[in-house]
Amino acid sequence: MITKLVLSHYIRPLGWIAIVICAVTWWMDLVEIVQTCPFCRTERTAIGLLGVLMVLPHFRYISIFLTCLVSVVGLVTASQHLFLMIKSWHFSLNTPLVIIALCLLSGELLLLIERTWLNRKTG
Repeated sequence: MITKLVLSHYIRPLGWIAIVICAVTWWMDLVEIVQTCPFCRTERTAIGLLGVLMVLPHFRYISIFLTCLVSVVGLVTASQHLFLMIKSWHFSLNTPLVIIALCLLSGELLLLIERTWLNRKTG
């Protein structure tokens, strides 16, 4: 049986990468390189908050609650954004970015839940 996921060893560096992605995209938004979009702002904030949760020390119940809360908000927003684009047939250069945000949020959620599950098993 698999006791540890390979990526769980790299959870802190992956968290820092998520924080950098969040900071760069927020900078691009504030400098007005990209258009302001409430969906995108929510997605990038959720990615950054999950990155912070990946970097901070793990507290069993608080971490899983905050992870689920932030990731559900981000996943629902990214899904709504993608389905709105599909519904209105408005595909642009942002469409792959929305799909990437959906994948990032899903991956971060799975990593943090896996981390909590392993700590529950070993602790």
